[in-house]
Amino acid sequence: MQERARIDATFIDRGIDEEDRAAIWASVDAILERGPLASNGCGSTGLALGYVQSGKTTSITALIGAAADAGYRVIVALLGATNLLLDQNTSRLHKAFGIGSRDDYVWVSMSNPSGPAKAKELASWLGRDRVVLVPLIKHAGRIDSLAKVIDGARVDVPILIVDDEADQASLNTQVSVAAQSRTYEAISKLRDAAQGHLYVQFTATPYAPLLLEPDDHLRPEFVEMLQPGKGYTGGREFFVEHADTVIRAIPTLDEQPPRGSITRLPKSLVSALANFVAGTALLLGQDASAAPVSMLVHSTQRNAIQERYHFLLDRLLKRWKDEVAGAAGVAEVPEEIREERGRLVQAGAADLPDGEFLERTSYALREATLWLVNSASDVQKIDWHVAPVHVLVGGNKLDRGFTVEGLTVTYMNRPPSTQIDTLEQRARAYGYRGDLLPYCQFFATPRTLRVLREIVDTEYDLRARLEDWIGSGHDVGDWAREVGLLLPAGTAPSRQAVLGTLARFNARPTWHQLRRPSLASEDIQSNARLVEDLGLLDAPYADYGRLAHRSLQLPLDVVAEDIVGAWVGAPIGASPGWRQDDLRALIRRQPETHGPVLVTLMEHPDGGPRQREWDPETGFVNLLQGADPRGTLGPTAYSGDRSVGGADADPSRVVVQVHHVRSTRLGATPPLFTLAVHAGDRQVARKD
Repeated sequence: MQERARIDATFIDRGIDEEDRAAIWASVDAILERGPLASNGCGSTGLALGYVQSGKTTSITALIGAAADAGYRVIVALLGATNLLLDQNTSRLHKAFGIGSRDDYVWVSMSNPSGPAKAKELASWLGRDRVVLVPLIKHAGRIDSLAKVIDGARVDVPILIVDDEADQASLNTQVSVAAQSRTYEAISKLRDAAQGHLYVQFTATPYAPLLLEPDDHLRPEFVEMLQPGKGYTGGREFFVEHADTVIRAIPTLDEQPPRGSITRLPKSLVSALANFVAGTALLLGQDASAAPVSMLVHSTQRNAIQERYHFLLDRLLKRWKDEVAGAAGVAEVPEEIREERGRLVQAGAADLPDGEFLERTSYALREATLWLVNSASDVQKIDWHVAPVHVLVGGNKLDRGFTVEGLTVTYMNRPPSTQIDTLEQRARAYGYRGDLLPYCQFFATPRTLRVLREIVDTEYDLRARLEDWIGSGHDVGDWAREVGLLLPAGTAPSRQAVLGTLARFNARPTWHQLRRPSLASEDIQSNARLVEDLGLLDAPYADYGRLAHRSLQLPLDVVAEDIVGAWVGAPIGASPGWRQDDLRALIRRQPETHGPVLVTLMEHPDGGPRQREWDPETGFVNLLQGADPRGTLGPTAYSGDRSVGGADADPSRVVVQVHHVRSTRLGATPPLFTLAVHAGDRQVARKD
């Protein structure tokens, strides 16, 4: 357990508490239990599902350390599709394991091994019982060379292959023409050479891997859900919980056309930069150790336009620096910066005395370091240690995997992608530090913000429904066909090139579940009164096989308005897949407005709440009870919650279930009521 203990000690030094460390190691153990060294190892291809900027590198490091302790002697780390990412992640792994500084002769790192000489070297290191780390870029030639080295060394020890950002570059982009892309083919050869291996894909946007065809060798056989640590601030916090103070809609006219030019900065970008300067002054005035602080400007994929933005921003920063340096008082600070200071303070940021604010603003402008990060520039590794304040201007090079340290302000006026995995990674708003939230702002056009907010719903809905599916004992590979995705209108989960068909994944779910109801006491009490006022707590029982549920027949418009519409504490994005206003409208569009709707109370057979597992990110797991095992109770068997009211047999039916539930993981939170609704698929146009 030498490496596990070493890595765990570094986690402690980083301030990761015992609960979060336990979750990291539990995920690591669950992954290794599926590998060739485990007694019950039953899968060689797995998917580790995290959140954007939530510390996947931490989980990868933990997995590598535990794998070394377990007996894996070759660890291949596919660390991104760019040298920038490769260098960033390789440096982190070398530091974590002390490679190059330890004197206990455990680790060896081989960079880009190629040719017979490297095959002999690999065999030699393994003969001396070293753990060999091979960090590699996702490049077909490099991967081919490694496969030949492993084959030539006659490696017969367990191999761990870690694929970071697995939904990018690794997948077959020639699916539509029944061929194999070069990198995909090279990975296949590597896996053939690595006998007795475990292949683990890490990603926060798993849409493409989960939707692969059954014969694809990268299709995951198991999934491990990674939990974000305390303080993680992602899409839900930005686009749902704190949207009023964080989100800044910019004019649609400020959107950068793909082929347009730019002669001056959009006014909204000037405001965004002023906000960053003011926020940095306030933040570093309160806590100088909060540095580095950074801003991201993402306007286009075109290098020439990025260079123009870089030039114009540099000119504005220099002008502001000169103005503030010569200012006699805070009244002479540029108006844009003063306005943004007021906005930040009103939203909750701690203010400074005027004299100190002037001093810290001058410092922020003096230290502001502008970086151009694109394929045409000399892509240097950004050195966060040369200055406390950074402004990054770029495009695709900053889309995924790249860590932006101390990010507080994002300005994204690039037209939104229709691919949700690309847009989610591009935003980088998923993964801000929680302690920086009072200084965070996200600037984008209304249509980009709408899609990003709905992606929050898609992300959590995917995790919740996948967790339900796996928890019920089903195979991961069947999930896409049987369940699928709830996508924002007009979007696709990933690029068409890597998937066969996409249309079937845009369907609405059969059942809409409020898995993550509000835990606020006033909301719990309000919803309980609603249930009581309906008369459901005293309704007669109806038999549904082995179980009986209290049941009522209520008019459809009452269900839409007085139950679904009146339920409190569940705005869009708060609970996976629950879109209250859309659901109410769906029910209202049924052809028989006053037709009877079955409303049932789902409780424990002995009365009182059902016990359900609670996931803090996705809410109640398997809220709907499944069917009894086939053949166990004969004709009185319970067919499952989904069959109550005949919804499984007749998709047009509207059925409402009020679930009385509790979870022991919620501590002192009392039992509560939540909803599951089958909205029916027979809607007509209707004017409310």
